[in-house]
Order: sequence, then C-alpha cells, then structure tokens
Amino acid sequence: MTNKKSMKIILFEDNQVKNLYPITLTRPSFGILCGGITLFDLVKKEFPDSQIGLIVRDYLIQSVEQKYKPTNQTDNKILFLNARIVPSFEVIKKLSKKLIGKSQVIKHQKQIIGAYLDLKELGLAAAKIDQLKQADVEKFLAGLKLKNIEIDLPIFDQPWQVVTYNEEILNANLNELKNDYYEKQPGVFVGKNVKLPKEIVLNSSHGLIVIGSNTEVLPFCHLVGPLYLGNNCLVREFTVLKYSCCFGDVCKVAGEIEASVMQGFTNKNHYGFLGYSYLGEWVNLGAGTVTSNLKNNYSSIRMSGVDTSCQFLGSIFGDYSRTAVNSTIYTGKVIGVNCHLYGTITTDVPSFTNYAKDFNCVVEFSLDKSIDLQKIVFARRGKSQTKTDIDLLKKVFELTTTDRKLNKIKKGKILFR
Repeated sequence: MTNKKSMKIILFEDNQVKNLYPITLTRPSFGILCGGITLFDLVKKEFPDSQIGLIVRDYLIQSVEQKYKPTNQTDNKILFLNARIVPSFEVIKKLSKKLIGKSQVIKHQKQIIGAYLDLKELGLAAAKIDQLKQADVEKFLAGLKLKNIEIDLPIFDQPWQVVTYNEEILNANLNELKNDYYEKQPGVFVGKNVKLPKEIVLNSSHGLIVIGSNTEVLPFCHLVGPLYLGNNCLVREFTVLKYSCCFGDVCKVAGEIEASVMQGFTNKNHYGFLGYSYLGEWVNLGAGTVTSNLKNNYSSIRMSGVDTSCQFLGSIFGDYSRTAVNSTIYTGKVIGVNCHLYGTITTDVPSFTNYAKDFNCVVEFSLDKSIDLQKIVFARRGKSQTKTDIDLLKKVFELTTTDRKLNKIKKGKILFR
C-alpha cells in the first residue's frame, strides 16, 4: 500500500453526477450521507495525514469552498477518487490495498473510479493537475494510458441507491464509527451530553445504535438498530425508528420511520410514516405526512420511469422541500428542490413547484420566495444566509427551468379551490 502520509487525495465529480438529481443539484456527490457518513468525511477519517482536494461542477465551487475548505496545495503523489463511490469503510480499505505505489487507473465495470499518480514518475507538472476542470478529469486520466486495474466497488448510479446502499452498509460502518463513542450498554454507543430517559427501548439485536453528541431522546420511544443519529438531534415522544435509519446533524424526528436517510437540518417533527426514503437538508414534513413504500400488488417499484427492482421504496426529496399536514405520497416519487406539497402526490414533482393537484393548482414556487424562506429557516437554526447560499439557489432554479416547462408548470399563485 502507498504511503498515506505523503499523498494528496482528490475527490472528483464525473459526468454522470446528474443521474443523482435532485440529491446532487445542491451538493457534491461526495457530500451524500449514507451509512452514517459522507465520502468526504470517510476519506478524512481513513487518510488523516493526507490533504484533500475537490473537483466539482463550476456552479458548486463557491458553496463547496464555503463548507469543505479544500486544500489547494498539490503533492507529487495523488490519489483520484470518484465522488460517487459509496461511503463504505470496507470499500475504502479494499481500495487502499490495491495501491501498490505505481501509477495506475482504477476501474469499475470499465468506468474510471480512481487513479494513483506519481507525478515525478509520469513527468507531470503539478500545475497540470491544478488546472483540471470537472468535465475533463475522466478524459485526462484515460489519456495517461496507464495500467488499468479492475475492482468491483459499489458506486451511486441512481438516487434511490442512497437508500438501498444505506441499508446494506450501515451496520458495518457503525462498527467502525462506534470507536469514537462511549458504549452506554451492549450495542449502544453515545457521544457527549446524550439524553436517554429510562422509558425507552434500545434494541440493538438487529444492529448497532450510534447516537451523536447533544442529541436528546424523549420518553416512550422504540429505537431499533442499525441506527445512526447525528449530533444535536431531537427524537420526540412515542417515536419508532427501525431497521437502518440514518439521520445527519440537527434533525427532529417523530412518528414511525423505517430504513430512511435524512441528510441533516431536516424535520419530521410529528406523527406519520416515512419509509425507505431519502430527505435532503432543510426539508420539513408536516404532521400526518405519509410516504408509501410498498405497492398494493407487491411488484417492484419504478422511479422516474426506471424499474428499481425494489419491493420497498418510498420517496426522494431534494433540499428545502416541504409537505403540508396530512400529505400522502405514492411509492417511488421524486420530489425536487424547493417543492411545497399539499394533499395526495401521485407524480414526480419538478423543483420549485407548488403542488396542490387535489385543488387543481400546480404552479411555480418563485425564486424570490425561496430566497426569503431560506433566510428564515437558516435563522431558526442559528445559521446566517450568505451570498453563496443565494447564488446556489439561483443557479439550481435556472438549471431546473426546462424540467418545469416540460411538466407545464406555470407561474401563478397557490390557490385552494
């Protein structure tokens, strides 16, 4: 294995990242939470002495620099990793064993997912690496004509795979993450200042339970592993969390939730059911919201016209989307960024849409209102809205204009007739 201490790691987005919309409309693919960790944080943890560089789509550069603070300095030895690699400890360790100190390209099913480059060996200038753009990385690596090694690794190809891979890798990842926590009882690991009342059930017989610092669980809850709860979360009374739930920091959860992922800063604060679903950041589900995750005929579920081969699959929510009270969402629906949902949702919903089909009203949710609302929800969590945050919303609105036109979403006021 190559020397971790003298290496720079570059996480790069490839040209298939659009297949993960709406999840990756607002974030780089290495920022997807799955299995209790993102790929960015996993690489930081597994390669603590290495610098990390990031190559992303142009419109994400400012927001990525704001959040991740990448390293600009280039080392002579560089490990490129595709940002769509599933954040599994087992996968990263498997990759590490393949690094033998010689320049090489790593492929998965003939697709480039990584490369190890010794710049001195190849006679490459560091400036050449620094000038790489996101759209050119794969072509550059392929053009080096290095030895290729094939390795079978999981990689995100479709948005629903965040849910399916989370279920697959969560317990194994928690077995690694638990080392940073205190074992409260067998199979249950907690951070600092975690509040767990006596009147709850912590069932780790199906998998580990890991709870981040300053998280509070209120009485009469039933928590079933494998389960990851991030920092500063709140679990309301009478909540049931079961079978591969994964919640990022600053989430409020209640009701019944099964095999679902919440990216962070998201609320499901009331009764209702969420199953086999993914929720981005700053999502809010109103009281009584229910997602269907099983068809009446028990057949496999289609998402965006593609057969997922999943019998159980709920919904995908982009960032900033919200549901009104008693909203009902059919199986396999994709909800874009900044959507407001009312009543029964039977179709996919394009980004920036007010969807109230039950009331014969489906209209655009304006960019101005989205910016105003972002400022409000940020302030509720002690976060200040920056120009970079606003610019990202503007760009995502622009990128999704065609989708709204194709779905005949017009400007107008939301009316309930």
